[in-house]
Amino acid sequence: MLKIRKPIWTKKPETASRLRNRIEFVLDAAKARGLRTGETPSQWWGHLDKLFPSCQKVRAVKHHAAIPWIELPAFVATFEEAKDLISKPPQFTVLTACRFSEVLLSTWAEIDLVAGIRTIPASRVKAGKEHRDAL
Repeated sequence: MLKIRKPIWTKKPETASRLRNRIEFVLDAAKARGLRTGETPSQWWGHLDKLFPSCQKVRAVKHHAAIPWIELPAFVATFEEAKDLISKPPQFTVLTACRFSEVLLSTWAEIDLVAGIRTIPASRVKAGKEHRDAL
């Protein structure tokens, strides 16, 4: 595990973490089938966490800066002024605080204009739970 992981850990920590996880699955499956014994050397907690820094310490996540709240009304107004359809999904995203993919994949069946509610099915929500919001 050390030879496999060390070369990519600082350059591609996410890839290294996924690789470690897949190796752990394979070794655990082999153990469950009686093909191997002992602890899994690719296990993170209690093993590799003592030898490698965590992903967060290797490479800090850089988020996009948020728009200052004072500029938000003018920003939203630019969408309202636009007459083209291409500006509507970003506007809907800003107004509902949903993920862009949830907006782009929306269907009219999810929108109840009478009740003023939009329902996103659990299959399309990251948390896996149906999401309802007011329009």
